[in-house]
Amino acid sequence: MEMNEQVASLHRQAMEHADAAMYFQSHGDEARFVAETQRALDLEERAASMLPCAESSEPTRTVLLRSAATLALRCKQFRRAERLVAQALLGFGPETLLEEVRDVLEQVHFDRHLTVRGDQLSDNELQVSLSGQGVSFGVIAVSQCLDRAKNIGNLVRRTTECLSGLPFQQRRGRGKEYPGLYMAAPRAGSFTLTYRLGMQPSLQGLRGPDEILSTLLEDIRVVDNGDWSELRKRIDDDAYMNNFVGLLRQIAPDGPNVRLVGFTAHQKGIAYQVPFRRSRRELLVDQSAGSASVLDIVEGILSGADRQTNMVKVDDTRIKVPGGFIDDIVRPLWGQSVRATVERQPGAKAPVLIDVESLDT
Repeated sequence: MEMNEQVASLHRQAMEHADAAMYFQSHGDEARFVAETQRALDLEERAASMLPCAESSEPTRTVLLRSAATLALRCKQFRRAERLVAQALLGFGPETLLEEVRDVLEQVHFDRHLTVRGDQLSDNELQVSLSGQGVSFGVIAVSQCLDRAKNIGNLVRRTTECLSGLPFQQRRGRGKEYPGLYMAAPRAGSFTLTYRLGMQPSLQGLRGPDEILSTLLEDIRVVDNGDWSELRKRIDDDAYMNNFVGLLRQIAPDGPNVRLVGFTAHQKGIAYQVPFRRSRRELLVDQSAGSASVLDIVEGILSGADRQTNMVKVDDTRIKVPGGFIDDIVRPLWGQSVRATVERQPGAKAPVLIDVESLDT
């Protein structure tokens, strides 16, 4: 069915307001974004209501209702979005279009769940793209992906805690003061992971996603440039510094399989890109440059990780673990065969852990 003149006019007006809403959102004007989206929603719903629930009204009626439900979702009017979806599903739209309507309903349910938890998803995204010989069209070895995905989440969490002025906490676990981190389905091409922050707007003193993601990307850029003195200025807490560099080594390219880990933050319609090319070994050499100490390799089974003493054991060698390493980096490898890079200092009873990686994958 083609739109009649009045329905088409209402739809055009709705789209003009929807476009204006996106413009205001990209410029950080949330109030005008909501106001323009509300106007677009009212016009789109009115246009849909002018069409009878009949086969002769399709697919136009379902298209308009899906559009209106999406606008209601943007306004956080979840009950209204549910009603619009229900009207569409009662109609006679083609199955492919109805599947898209059901997708909107799934998003409504997800956002309602976040609201119950007190979370609100940011429109900002962090995308991390892995490319190399070990990456195909949307396919990657599990060993190349899962640990990186977890450690990227740890990077975001620790950056949030550091910016919020919280002391470094060894024990993991999300309290009310932490934003939730959500992950979208991987995208094809080079293997891309997408993260979004779930903030709790009622809590005071927390930094927003804009600052969290921009700070994280700039810290990564500084490391990729090998500017360790600048990184020390940016992260002046030893535990946070050790943790950041340790996690970044776990994520770093490993050679031919993963040659590049690209970070992109999408904020207010603008993409900020940081390609990260330094390998784990390069990071070790760069950071230890100019030091009088000697780096050594210890291989064997990681048989312990003690928070109380900050000591671990690799076979028979006891190793001191610096602050910020135990929980996020060392404990996940307990019981595995590992390669530990340690720093041996004259007169010290035990070498100090610099890096550790699993040999089991």
